[in-house]
Amino acid sequence: MDWDDVRFFLTLARLGSVRAAGAELGVSHSTVARRIDQFEQKMGVRLFDRTPSGYVVTAAGEDMLGSAAQMEIEMSGLERRLLGQDTRLEGQISVTFPDSLTSDILMPDIVSFNRQYPDIDLELVLSYRVFDLSKREADIALRSLRCDSSPPPHLIGRKLTSVHYAHYASKAYLKEHDFQGDTPTASWIRWDDSGRFPKWIQDSLLPEMPGKNNLANGMMQLQAAKAGLGVASLPCFAADREQDLVRLPGSINTPHFDMWILSHPDLRETTRLRLFRDHITKAILQKAPLYEGRQPYVLSS
Repeated sequence: MDWDDVRFFLTLARLGSVRAAGAELGVSHSTVARRIDQFEQKMGVRLFDRTPSGYVVTAAGEDMLGSAAQMEIEMSGLERRLLGQDTRLEGQISVTFPDSLTSDILMPDIVSFNRQYPDIDLELVLSYRVFDLSKREADIALRSLRCDSSPPPHLIGRKLTSVHYAHYASKAYLKEHDFQGDTPTASWIRWDDSGRFPKWIQDSLLPEMPGKNNLANGMMQLQAAKAGLGVASLPCFAADREQDLVRLPGSINTPHFDMWILSHPDLRETTRLRLFRDHITKAILQKAPLYEGRQPYVLSS
């Protein structure tokens, strides 16, 4: 049984759509359909029912799923072990992280690594999805975890810093609006809440100020606060570097989540991965005062 055929089978079985499977595998949907047809002919059994809503695994396909998944585990493990013995200072490194964790703050450090090791090709995947490092969906992950929680036991890594948040508004917004009293004219920018007074607003320093306008993305909230849409709870490392934003008087920066760098233990000794982990770890530790909201800021007129 060809592993490449099994890989197509597993992806389609999990996603149920040739278009989605093609996007996952990096090929066209017609290639997925053709490969599955050829695989079924080779195996002499129908693995999927073609329905208007997508591909549905047949009983024979269900019987094959367990063995195929085990084959995937074995092949992923083999790939990791071979890569773990790689001492070359060339090749690809796939790194995943959410844009709100790094934004532009780490880009100069990524550029300096690239200049130091020009034969190492970086694939930077900006995503909030939790990539499966065991299946080598990525080699290294910068991941946000709940404060004082631990990463999955099958991964190795270290906590780099805590990411602190505080409350911010634009200088113009502070001048133009009332923040307290029975009828404040200022408002919070909500995350993804229903109602004008969700619990986090009731527990805030300004519980009488209503929430308006949902924006479930930190970087969008930062831009909205700069433009004067309202008051936002923002990561200090991003907001403290914006000249148009200031912390609300009385706002105390608090830890929101911990930032970890993670990889699979089989890749511990891969030279290029170790060099990149060390490089980014050093860069983030140097920037810890900014991530933790300890970098000085000035409330100016």
